[in-house]
Amino acid sequence: RIVPRRNMPKVLCVDEIHFSEELDQNYCCVLYDFERKEIVDIIKNRKMSYLREYFSNIPIRERQNTKVFISDMYDAYSTICSSYFPNAIHIVDKFHVVTQLTRAVNNLRVNTMNSIKDSKDEEPYYNFMKTNWKLFLCKNEDIPDKRYCYMKTGEIFHFDELIYHSIQLNDKLWTGYNALQDLTHFSYYATYDECLNFVEFLSQKLRNSNSELLKKVGDTFHRWRFEIANAYTKDAKTNKYSNAIAECINNQLKTIIKSAYGYHNFERFRKRAMLIITYSKKCI
Repeated sequence: RIVPRRNMPKVLCVDEIHFSEELDQNYCCVLYDFERKEIVDIIKNRKMSYLREYFSNIPIRERQNTKVFISDMYDAYSTICSSYFPNAIHIVDKFHVVTQLTRAVNNLRVNTMNSIKDSKDEEPYYNFMKTNWKLFLCKNEDIPDKRYCYMKTGEIFHFDELIYHSIQLNDKLWTGYNALQDLTHFSYYATYDECLNFVEFLSQKLRNSNSELLKKVGDTFHRWRFEIANAYTKDAKTNKYSNAIAECINNQLKTIIKSAYGYHNFERFRKRAMLIITYSKKCI
């Protein structure tokens, strides 16, 4: 039975899902319609050769109808957008932007924590950093107005004091923490140029740091600065552009795979997923 793909939508979300450990079936690429909240199609592999072959077979007039292309920071998606969707604005999902910096800051927290592990004077800060790691990754205003009691000595510290002292123990953590605060407090700007200026400022700040982790994030932000700036424009906020719908449907796809105890035949999986999620209430 033939299960056709849907037409290319106005807002196209692109993501991948782990499918199988077999050759050429490790990660498949899933196309989503942002507005209709359904799967457009599933491509066997996310490698460039598969993507080029797939999109080159779609008529140019149909691809020109796509105005927004949303993805993560996978290089192949950037090439596909620029090569096959001439009228589309490429937006990087903000979740992946924040996650890049969050992971780096968390690694620096662990490094700082381990560096004071054997110091008795810093033991309260070590224990706090170990048990309250989430507070180093959130906004300043979200830190609770609470106090922490160090049970061995009975000393009482305010959370703000502990966090401030902890990030001062390592200048790399200090730089990363402040950069993360800049990013999480970054509001949407009215113009694209204002967004681009902020992304370039932040990427340069990270690239000038002494941390290889932060430099790597800064390089990534610089390489994707145009797509990140698109994600923070006023229009992106108004339309709430993100890959959230892709992540939601991905959970359904994982359930389909688990319920079948895995698939060896990609076409069977594709047809079943399309029939359940896209065509369940439509006539083919």
